[in-house]
Amino acid sequence: MECPKCKAAVQARSKFCDQCGASLGNNVDFIHQRALDHYHRGLIDEAVQLWDEAIRIKPDFSKGYYYRGLALYDRGNLQQAVESFRSALEGEDEPFRVYFKLGMARYGLGDLNGSIESFSKALKLNPGSAETHYRLGLSFLRNSDLDRAQQELEAAIAINPQYTRALYILGLVFSQQGSHEKAIEQFRKVVAISPSYTAACFELGMVLLKTGDLFDAVEQFNKAVQSSPRFAPGYYMLGESYRKMGEFSDAISAYNQVLELNPKDAETYVRIAECNMQLDFLDGARDAIAKALAHNPNNRDAQYLNKHLKELKTPHKPGF
Repeated sequence: MECPKCKAAVQARSKFCDQCGASLGNNVDFIHQRALDHYHRGLIDEAVQLWDEAIRIKPDFSKGYYYRGLALYDRGNLQQAVESFRSALEGEDEPFRVYFKLGMARYGLGDLNGSIESFSKALKLNPGSAETHYRLGLSFLRNSDLDRAQQELEAAIAINPQYTRALYILGLVFSQQGSHEKAIEQFRKVVAISPSYTAACFELGMVLLKTGDLFDAVEQFNKAVQSSPRFAPGYYMLGESYRKMGEFSDAISAYNQVLELNPKDAETYVRIAECNMQLDFLDGARDAIAKALAHNPNNRDAQYLNKHLKELKTPHKPGF
């Protein structure tokens, strides 16, 4: 800690500076220093209390409101953070960072129009901020305005072509727009930059599956589970891809990986039953259906297959 007046080193609980004699107990800048020290050490509650004290002494202390808002945001008190950021704006000479954090807090609250407003104001002050374009794009996406989301994400990427998060989200936008080829292009860019980006590999696999490129989809789902071995959706979609290819044994292996992670997944048991039926392993199919119904008695696919299996009197042939 240092004395705000003479910059001499002082103890955090000092009441006066030994060098210049300045009073520190009610000095807003010194209290702010102490609050920052607590904040950086993870003592959020103590930091907020100190900023509250500083604001009581100096009600227009915009810096105190801003950092108090940061601490409240970190603590999860988003509505209080919004109020603190708004108070910070009243006396802030350089409000870009305040508008940006206000946008983040409002986004967290689900106030999408509010977050769009705040991020837009931040961009007017700093149009070269790729992160702000990205956050504004996320707000538009969550607000179902895909065209505006695309516009802001492309602006972020124009500023930073290696911005993998923006590239990834833009891929999601294209996918939701039904522009599969553009989505594939975006996800491939992400995977090229970051091969272990699990979500990008997975979403690339999903789009490839929609376009019928099953072999490439299998490759991407395999990459997803290799980078994240506990990523159950990756194993499930890997099983789906194999099943659509007619590789039923490989599909069962993938589905079993899902069950290793989630033994109560009735839908996966149904898929295993279907594959076993294609392989004429009716006992295996019956066992899988029994487990599916044990976990979810109302699963309609399981009920249908259970009825169908009971009616079978001859060995099943491929083509069911």
